[in-house]
Amino acid sequence: MRRALLGVIAGLVASMLVLQVVGLARGGARTQTRLVAEDPSAPLRRVAIHYAPSADRRALGVWKQLFAVLPASIDVEVEVTAQRDFDSLVTKLRAAGTPNLDRLHPVVVGTQITTWSRDRYAALIDDDGNGGILAPPRIETPFASRAGDARSPFAISQALYHREPRIAEIVFEGGDLAATPRFIFADQNLVARNVGHGAADRASIQAELHRRFGQELVWLGEQVGDVPRHHIMMYMMPLDDRTIAVGDIRAGLALLGSTPLPLDDNELQARRFDHAAELLAARGFKIVRVPALVLEGGGSFVTYTNALFDRRADGKRVVYLPTYALPALDHAAQQFYEAQGFEVDPIDVAPIYGLNGSLGCLVNVLARS
Repeated sequence: MRRALLGVIAGLVASMLVLQVVGLARGGARTQTRLVAEDPSAPLRRVAIHYAPSADRRALGVWKQLFAVLPASIDVEVEVTAQRDFDSLVTKLRAAGTPNLDRLHPVVVGTQITTWSRDRYAALIDDDGNGGILAPPRIETPFASRAGDARSPFAISQALYHREPRIAEIVFEGGDLAATPRFIFADQNLVARNVGHGAADRASIQAELHRRFGQELVWLGEQVGDVPRHHIMMYMMPLDDRTIAVGDIRAGLALLGSTPLPLDDNELQARRFDHAAELLAARGFKIVRVPALVLEGGGSFVTYTNALFDRRADGKRVVYLPTYALPALDHAAQQFYEAQGFEVDPIDVAPIYGLNGSLGCLVNVLARS
């Protein structure tokens, strides 16, 4: 009797293993996970920001402008050090006449944070429509606020999904990646970021990206410095699965004219931007160029690709476009997007872009409809 029972159990176990193998062969056992798209392939449904009162002088104006035009249907998760910071933001926005404040939701991180939400994690979506968070492994930093930022993905993941975030095997910042529903874009800067933190070779990094994301990987650069040394959306942005906007330093210089602005090595930066455009064109993408500039030191960009993209219910594509109090360049950028069929909502980031980021660095896209 006992021998017969053991035989039945063994048979059940074998059957379960066969079913699992069959499921894997059919591709049904592993739910495909993708990076939430940055392009306007679908309407925005949820975004996240970091609110740090210490950054009000530079960033509060951005929030007032953005939330005045962002559709009421978009939920805004506001990561803060403490509840009082969220209450303070709501009070300031209400005083400015900002509408739809009930769609702002506090996420208390519990420690000091910076205003840069995009770089703390990557937002995920799977085939069943379930969201998630991918966080980088923690690394040492001498800055208290940056150390606090490492708590951000844990706070947002628990608040929205009631679980811990997934932890990547490579060091990354959210701005190192961009995506459409079909493609994910990354570059050689990821190799530099991982030096001293485990596998810092291109093959290992690409293997991790393939493992984590279902989109087709488009990799830019063979050596560090081949393409611009910054987050990828600072110099390029997929407008759809076929068309990519890439910054154009030479066009930016022509528009700047004699306006005084401390610039980096223009020829070096122009070659990097041009090379990125060439690499993408070689992959079969249609490349459209938009003016750009790189400031002295190479960290701050006048960039019109580091934007926030949306799609209205009627299908109209929308860009919340960073502007820099540089009238000729700002106007040219608006004309560029209008020529691509976009509705343009300008957002003045002149007070904050000198801190090495722009609008896309301030807003993390968590979900699209």
